[in-house]
Amino acid sequence: MRQMLDTMDRLFDDAFMFPTSSRGVSRDNQLQVRAPWDIMENEKEFKMRFDMPGISKEDVKVSVEDGVLVIKGGHKKEEGEKDSWSARSYSNYNTRLALPENCEMDKIKAELKNGVLNITIPKGKVEPKIMDVNVE
Repeated sequence: MRQMLDTMDRLFDDAFMFPTSSRGVSRDNQLQVRAPWDIMENEKEFKMRFDMPGISKEDVKVSVEDGVLVIKGGHKKEEGEKDSWSARSYSNYNTRLALPENCEMDKIKAELKNGVLNITIPKGKVEPKIMDVNVE
């Protein structure tokens, strides 16, 4: 769990912190920021939230590769005529997070709604792996 949080912190360091509106000012006039991701844990599951504005569910792929959660997505949008200035919008996401051993990886669920990707990772029981090694 700690490794997953540390990885997310490194991935979304200060470059992705966005100031909020005037409502984001605390009582002592300190500017508050909201990271474009969040993670919560309870006794049953891990929950993750990723802000992905402008991305449709068809443009997002979530998979698990060798115990690593992979989130990919992006879009390219161009508007305007050839002879005029065009409006261009590009977004690209590519995130990899090492999952803890106590996850039920085959039961992970993801939902993209209103530009927010929510991922639910159920916890499972971790059986201690004990192997006898033959001494020769």
